[in-house]
Amino acid sequence: MVLYPFSSVFSVFDIPIRIYSLCIFLAVIISFAVMFLYIKKYNMPVKKDVLYDMAPLLVIFAIIGARLYYVCLSLDYYLKHPIEIFCVWNGGISIHGAILAGIIFGLLYLKKKKLPFLNYADAVCFVLPLGQAVGRWGNFFNSEAFGYPVLSNVPFKLFVPHSLRPPQFINYEYFHPTFLYESLLNFILFVILFFVYKKTANKYDGLVFFIYILFYSLIRAVLEFFRLDTVFYFFNIPFPVLISLFGILIGLCGIFYVVKKA
Repeated sequence: MVLYPFSSVFSVFDIPIRIYSLCIFLAVIISFAVMFLYIKKYNMPVKKDVLYDMAPLLVIFAIIGARLYYVCLSLDYYLKHPIEIFCVWNGGISIHGAILAGIIFGLLYLKKKKLPFLNYADAVCFVLPLGQAVGRWGNFFNSEAFGYPVLSNVPFKLFVPHSLRPPQFINYEYFHPTFLYESLLNFILFVILFFVYKKTANKYDGLVFFIYILFYSLIRAVLEFFRLDTVFYFFNIPFPVLISLFGILIGLCGIFYVVKKA
């Protein structure tokens, strides 16, 4: 199957709407809708009113963190084009930055409320892969987050317009749709966490949170080697891979801690 990107912008009453931004918006709405329905149905050990108050602030801080993280990794470019720092609708946000900002905000917010962080981290993180699965399609419409050229028959391949191809692969038309691979793997992770959360919410506080950190880090560490848009390397290693390796370590240690504590 060949994937052909559509226009990244459409108009409603002459108002331009960027599909990238729409995908992020849908990802947030769908994720929190599923979360609130789930915790209500299964009576999870969190307070719904706290989540209602926390959710909008969590989204704002996550988006700010995602953008700042990306800008820091592309600092040479944004120092020359500072106005573009605020053009989030053009792409350029990092899930690692969103996760870090979300964790920091959650720790501070819940500490102030004197509530256990891990309980609420479980509630958010079980739907986070669902939001990521939806949000990744914004990369499709922006023709970004793709991998190396397709050199053989594969189930899926992405057509990249000539103007958006990397210079070294300018003569290739079809590339690996790594955004799609990550979207599918994130959805599988969501399905797994959906059932794990139901079985463990009242027994192992934090287990879903650490499982998410572990397995998303694994997904990103593997797929990053196939992507062509990595913006920062540390000793020739993609920086997201290093962050993911750290996430794998945190996830493993966290799971061991939670199970042992229980």
